[in-house]
Amino acid sequence: MRERMKELGKIVEDLEPDVLAFQEVTLDNLAVLREQRWFSRYHLIPRGVLKSDGKHFVIILSVFPVEKWLVHPFTNNVDSTSNRGLVLAEVRNTISSRDVAFVFVATHLAYGGFGTTQREQQLKESFPIISSYDNVCIMGDLNIYENIDGEVVLPPAWFDVWLSIPGNSNENGFTCDRLKNSILRGPPAVNATNYKARYDRVFCKLFDFKVKEMRIVGDEVTRTGILPSDHFGLFTVVEHIEKSETEKQKQSTGSESKVYFKRPRGWEKLIK
Repeated sequence: MRERMKELGKIVEDLEPDVLAFQEVTLDNLAVLREQRWFSRYHLIPRGVLKSDGKHFVIILSVFPVEKWLVHPFTNNVDSTSNRGLVLAEVRNTISSRDVAFVFVATHLAYGGFGTTQREQQLKESFPIISSYDNVCIMGDLNIYENIDGEVVLPPAWFDVWLSIPGNSNENGFTCDRLKNSILRGPPAVNATNYKARYDRVFCKLFDFKVKEMRIVGDEVTRTGILPSDHFGLFTVVEHIEKSETEKQKQSTGSESKVYFKRPRGWEKLIK
C-alpha cells in the first residue's frame, strides 16, 4: 500500500492538479498521503476526517480555499465496506472582475452488475443537489457497466467530458483493464477474458468555463513495477471563457435534474 501511495504521489507532483477526487480512501492510506510534501498544498474536504467505522470513503483535495462543503450519504447505501455518498466543495475565484463559483463533487457509486438499480437511484438522488449550480463537475468511480447500465442520459446542459473530446468514445476510455493492470488479475479462468470498462467518469455543466483537455493517467507500470490503483485516473483541464451578454442570455443552464440509465435489451438476464 505504501508503495502504491508513493507512486500516486508522483503522479500528483507531475500533474500539479488544482483539485483531486479520491475514492476508496482509508485512514491508513490517507495517513501515508499526508506524509508526502505535495499534500500540504491542498485543503482537505471533508474537514476533520477522524473515523470511518472501518469503511472506505471519498475525499476532495483543493488548492483553492473551500467556502462551502457538504457530505451527503446516499439513502440506499447497503454496502458494508463503503460510506457511499457525495462530497461537495464550492470554491470561488475572481476572474475578469467577476466572482465565479465552481463546484466539485466526488462520489463512488454502488458496485457490480447487481447494483445497477442502486447506481441509477444514487445519480437520481445526486442531481437535484448539484444541478442548481452554473459551473459544476461530478467525478469519480461511477462503476458504470455499459452492458447492463447502458447509456447514462444526463439532464440538459450536462455532458460526459470524455465523450465531448473529438476522437474519444466508450471504446478508448477504459479506466479498468484487466490485461494492463496486474492488480486486477485473478485465477486463470477469470483472466480468460480481457475485461475492460469505463467505470470512471466526469460529468460537467459549465457556464463560465469550457473543457480544454482530458486524458487517462496512472496507466503505466513504474520502474519499480507498481501501479498506484486498480483503476486508472482521469486528468481534466477546464479554462475560463468570456461571453458576450447575448451569449449569456441565450445560454440557460436551468436546474433540471432528470438523469437515468437507458439500458440495453436483455440487461436483466446479465445480473441473474
